[in-house]
Amino acid sequence: MKPMLWPTVAVLLATLPANVRAQTPATPADDRAAMRQEMQELRRRLDELEQRMRIADANEARSQAAGSSATAATLPEPNPAGVTPKSQPAVVTADTSGFSIQSADGDFRMKIGADVQVDNRTFTGRGAAALTDQMLVRRLRPTVSGTVYKFVDYYFRTDFGLGTTVVNEAYMQFNYFPHVNLRVGKFKPPVGLERLQSDDDTAFLERGLPTLLVPSRDIGYQLAGDLLENRISWQAGVFNGVPDNSLADASPSSHRDYAGRIFITPFAPNRRSLLAGLGAGLGASGGSVDGLALPAFKTMGQNTFFTFASGVIEAGHRTRLAPQAYYYLGPFGLLAEYGLTEEGLQKGTVRRDVAFRAWQGEATYLLTGERKNYGNLTPRRTFDPLHHGWGAVELALRTGEFSADHTITRYGFAVPTATPRSSREWVGGVNWYMNRIVRLSADYAVTSFEGGTPGGNRIAERVLLFRFQLNFI
Repeated sequence: MKPMLWPTVAVLLATLPANVRAQTPATPADDRAAMRQEMQELRRRLDELEQRMRIADANEARSQAAGSSATAATLPEPNPAGVTPKSQPAVVTADTSGFSIQSADGDFRMKIGADVQVDNRTFTGRGAAALTDQMLVRRLRPTVSGTVYKFVDYYFRTDFGLGTTVVNEAYMQFNYFPHVNLRVGKFKPPVGLERLQSDDDTAFLERGLPTLLVPSRDIGYQLAGDLLENRISWQAGVFNGVPDNSLADASPSSHRDYAGRIFITPFAPNRRSLLAGLGAGLGASGGSVDGLALPAFKTMGQNTFFTFASGVIEAGHRTRLAPQAYYYLGPFGLLAEYGLTEEGLQKGTVRRDVAFRAWQGEATYLLTGERKNYGNLTPRRTFDPLHHGWGAVELALRTGEFSADHTITRYGFAVPTATPRSSREWVGGVNWYMNRIVRLSADYAVTSFEGGTPGGNRIAERVLLFRFQLNFI
């Protein structure tokens, strides 16, 4: 008999008649019969108790084995008056969105994710010999996010891709009020539509030409919210200011950049409407460019195609406008965006405002029938050929154009025989979503130029890109 049974045995013995416990030899026959009956009852109850203990031990062993792989929240035990309740175990989960640890009440949470993109770039056609084919880790971004005290979210993301170390995003967000939140730290300013889309969810391996004219990430404060049951979303913030398509960790001057965006999805609440996937908006920013570095404008193959003349600096004011829209219907998707940036440049004593313009339009179609949207895609059937699962397959096409005012060469801010005044791109792509986390993509892009050489137009860039991507955030 196990030692832990003895207290129970003592209690059972205490309930027997005194003559049974004393085992008096002079007990009459009737008393001896009663004693035998009581002893039999005692044995029966002890056998039942021992059986229950064996079952409890087995259940405990199974629970410990299950607890090594996952911990689940349980209902709280009854709490008698005056007794302090025990803290409940944390909830540990692992799924397609990452690994997380969460308190039983949900007020505290930490989530670990990652984003890995391995690319291959191969240049073809005339001029390919002057460009470098390469394999590279385009992005390598571990992510930590979560919640503290129920109303404060946090998000930390560092990028080790391309052989550099950059703090990509680091911010806190206060969510106490249901329709308004405050974000503080380093994050994407609210301007460009495609820039605000996650790197893992864009239809192409590199973003389009309008994204060259909006900020990448900046440090600042932002208020955001929604109105009319999420039909209208808005953001407004103040930031340090960064060059176009760039990020920074320090303020170049005491001036500030102001940014805002409004986006409407008027039919979104009605999922059955043919216009439920329609959205349109406008992003804008303005501020000083004094002290900022000159922007770098790159092709689909990530080669700089627009360079400024020697001695040119940023000076004065900058204004950005970004009209934008998308439409999704079943497996079909459209996204369109326009970018206009007017900023001050100076060379010597010459100081002028110069405008840069870009636009793009893209169309996508899911051959496997999933519903396309602005966010992430989950295939109907994940890749598992033995069970007839092949993931999701998407076709994509994009075209766009970038141009600078002709005055940029008149004032000596750019050299026409070295810098194209405009470029035009055509991109076709195929995306294979093996599951929610793993995606394989291939793009072929042709970018043509107007001007840029002493003899006329720069040779068009033709590039074939492949990507192996894994992300859970």
